[in-house]
Amino acid sequence: MTDFLSNVAGQTLLSIVARGSAIIAELRRLSDHIPAVFLRPANDSKSKYARIILDFNYLKNADEYEEKIEKDEEATELDEEFRENHLQLLERFYALFESIHKYISDWLSFLDELAEGTFVQHTTEGVLLDVEGKQLMAEALYLYGCMLLLMDLRIPGLARERILMSYYRYKGAATIPNIDEVCKLCRSTGYSPSGKRPRGYPENYFARIKIPRATIQMIVSRLRSDDIYNRSKAYPSPEHRSTALATQSAMLYTILYFAPQILNERTSMMREIVDKHFSDNWVVPFQMGFAVDLSQAWEPYKSARAALDNILSKNNVAEVTTRYAKAVVNLNQMLLKYLTKGVLNQQFVMNRIRQLMNHARSCNVTLRWFLLHRTTMHKKYRESIRKAVSADQLLDLMTNTAQFELLLKNLIQHLLNTKESRWSNYKSEAKSRLDDLSEYFSGEKALTRVKKNSNLQQWFKKLAEQVGNLDFNNAVVAGRNIAHLIRHLEEVEQFHQIESSLQVKAFLSDTRDYMTRMIRTVNVTDSVLADLETISDFAYACELINDYTQHLHHRIKSKPSTVLLLRATFLKLASILSLPLVRITQCGSKDDISVAEYYSGGLVKYIRKVLEIVPQSVFNTLALIIDLLTHKMKPVPTKVERLHLQNYSQLTERYTLARATHQVSVFTRGILNMKTTLVGIVKLDPRQLLEDGIRKELVRRIASALHTRLVFNSKERGDRKLADFEAKLKALGDELTGFRRSFEYIQDYIQMYGLKIWQEEFSRIIAYNVEQECNAFLKKKVFDWQSIYQSDAIPIPQFQRLDRTSVNFMGRLVRELLAQTDPAKTVYIECNQGWYDANLREVVGIRTFDFLYRGVGVFGLSGVDRLVCFMIVRDMNILIRMYRKQMDFQRAKMISGLIDE
Repeated sequence: MTDFLSNVAGQTLLSIVARGSAIIAELRRLSDHIPAVFLRPANDSKSKYARIILDFNYLKNADEYEEKIEKDEEATELDEEFRENHLQLLERFYALFESIHKYISDWLSFLDELAEGTFVQHTTEGVLLDVEGKQLMAEALYLYGCMLLLMDLRIPGLARERILMSYYRYKGAATIPNIDEVCKLCRSTGYSPSGKRPRGYPENYFARIKIPRATIQMIVSRLRSDDIYNRSKAYPSPEHRSTALATQSAMLYTILYFAPQILNERTSMMREIVDKHFSDNWVVPFQMGFAVDLSQAWEPYKSARAALDNILSKNNVAEVTTRYAKAVVNLNQMLLKYLTKGVLNQQFVMNRIRQLMNHARSCNVTLRWFLLHRTTMHKKYRESIRKAVSADQLLDLMTNTAQFELLLKNLIQHLLNTKESRWSNYKSEAKSRLDDLSEYFSGEKALTRVKKNSNLQQWFKKLAEQVGNLDFNNAVVAGRNIAHLIRHLEEVEQFHQIESSLQVKAFLSDTRDYMTRMIRTVNVTDSVLADLETISDFAYACELINDYTQHLHHRIKSKPSTVLLLRATFLKLASILSLPLVRITQCGSKDDISVAEYYSGGLVKYIRKVLEIVPQSVFNTLALIIDLLTHKMKPVPTKVERLHLQNYSQLTERYTLARATHQVSVFTRGILNMKTTLVGIVKLDPRQLLEDGIRKELVRRIASALHTRLVFNSKERGDRKLADFEAKLKALGDELTGFRRSFEYIQDYIQMYGLKIWQEEFSRIIAYNVEQECNAFLKKKVFDWQSIYQSDAIPIPQFQRLDRTSVNFMGRLVRELLAQTDPAKTVYIECNQGWYDANLREVVGIRTFDFLYRGVGVFGLSGVDRLVCFMIVRDMNILIRMYRKQMDFQRAKMISGLIDE
């Protein structure tokens, strides 16, 4: 840590930047929970809340809008209901918007204090000359730019206006001090990811809060000319310069929108920037998971477009593509050699550490280029790049590189942990051999039969003393001395008395070998591991990797053991945590846990998404087992006559069942053989991962069966309608029974409690759907993300509504049951425990409820009871309201009559 970070100015700037990283995490988190009512199109008047969800037009005539709502009793009730359900979320969104405004205001205040001399001995120019200072100044402006871009990408402009206006109406202007500034910053830009880019976007958007032009130019100058993060140390090759400066390139792309005059008018400067930072790449990841194609993004800017024309020429793109395509083949071949069992060991790593590091660099640079540029918006270039290297080749490079890096990191870490003990061991071995040689030439050692040579005796003795005096803590001097000693030992071999003795030459060779190991042990330093961490950064691919999920699924399905290789890839993806947490951890902010949880949760979600193919494959095989157990295999009685034993053998069916069962165990073995892995701050247990995946697929299939089976035809009447109702309940019961039996059958092969999982998930599905159906009767709703029955890891799917009155299958089931027992057509006879029509024919009775029990079980019957209770309360409230209204009308009429009299 430099002197700058140890004073007030440095700590102030560091805390601002750390807050910026936390704001971006919160922005990404909240953008996943925008209520659907705020995302509806501007011309959509059919929405239930259309009358009360308003944009900035509300500010032009607020009184008129409020008067309309107050006069409409239904709108007033909706407004109160919406306020009660969404105010907490609105407060959080406003806190986010306000924190963005406060962030840039605090940074501008910091710049003013620097200019006024509040921080003694520090100026803006001086801070930008300091190593940490220029990093933090650039990051501060870059993070603000990212906030604006991400806010427009993740939270549409119209949704921001509606959220702000809803918050403004419910809280009141008097309680919101910065509402005008926040509204100015967050008003809609007109940008839509799928629409045409507005004129002057995003530079006009970035100019809503004025930032000193001189400061922007100084920051651009530092990013343009300096390697502010000293990444060239990890990428010393000139061919890797664009990757070494990738972090600065992302900053430059974002910050240049604060200085559009450079993009439009400064041709020579833009040519310098492009040649240095974008010489062989034009797709830039400006924020984790968000990449931009410069050929499209810089199209409106004259100077930027002219500078890009040089690198986007057909010949240049073809040359770069060919070079990287050839590299993919060669790198994959070398990776397979390195990953051969027994090749990568401690001795191999010590002897070839530089070669291995160079290979890791080349792999990551090539992988980065293809992952990014396969998404280019230029159609012809995209096609040629995708033809040059297939997705499978790229996946091979990605998984093999990740596995190679994991093995290399583990070996280097082990070498570092045992560094001093191994160095001491090699030193003692070398000294011991030199002592033996000294004694050998004394002529007094038994069985030596060599003529005494006092010079060689003293010389070897002196060398042994020098080796013994080597200091591990002074590695530079020790390394230089060892190199001299090795050279002396090579020269002494030329002496006739030594050259003629094979035993002495062997001792000298062993001594040199141990001294060489000492040098190589010293060369493995912490900086090597730090460089490897920098080289293996994979944060840029945290969204791009989604394009290859289907390919990964295909690989796992065809070869389940592939899962073991994916563990290294998942660990490589964990590098996304390093960038946003660096400054937060550095300043000791309390946001570190929250930010780490968000990014770790996203990574774990992706891992579950990749591995969900295993439970899906298990359940596809389970369909065959269900068919065998339910329809084809006859149950074997307790006692069978020997003559009929062959009839129950069913050899073909049993062979098919055994093969399917083995296939299930093969699919699950891959995950179960994985080691427990720490991804960010989340510990992934493979057994729990498999169980969650099995539960998720089970929930999906049960919910799908309930949704598709419990669909009723309202047009049918009489006996036909009742028969259809009972037939659907029977079919549902048969399907779920077969499903449960087969799930219980395979539980031992997947090492899980099948019946326990079935009961827990079935009850959760019913309870969740009952809860969502009951929302129609509640003023304060229970939203999906608030439900205690919903889960991120094992989500209960939501399906499209099939009618206007019911939200899901529970509503349809209850309403169908009520239609069958309509009081206008049936009467309940208690002694017969059933509903009968006018002809005394049973419509709904014990038989119907038996089908109902077999279909939805105890949990479903309980849910039916709860939903009917809510309906009774609603009907009672409607009756009371109507009665009160009628009484009020009659009372008013009576009073009016008395007045007239």
